[in-house]
Amino acid sequence: MGQTETIRAVEDDTTILLDGGHAVILYNDDHNAMDFVVKALMRVFGHPLALSEKIMREAHDKGRAIAEVEEKELAVLHKQQLTSLGLTAGVEKVC
Repeated sequence: MGQTETIRAVEDDTTILLDGGHAVILYNDDHNAMDFVVKALMRVFGHPLALSEKIMREAHDKGRAIAEVEEKELAVLHKQQLTSLGLTAGVEKVC
């Protein structure tokens, strides 16, 4: 069995896992305050304030935002953590 090479793209100081990655999607909702969503993103992913605010704003404006791209098991765990905090989230395979 051969090794799979992971390809990463860097944009705006953000590393995105492209090969075999899974995106954690944050969906907009009408019941969580914006500051709560930002704090939840910081807590679950360890994102800095500015990135958490950017993700929250994109979800608010566009209905959804990618919160993180990572290996499937970690993406599922983070989705569960977000939903346990009352947020609406999902996981989608990238590529």
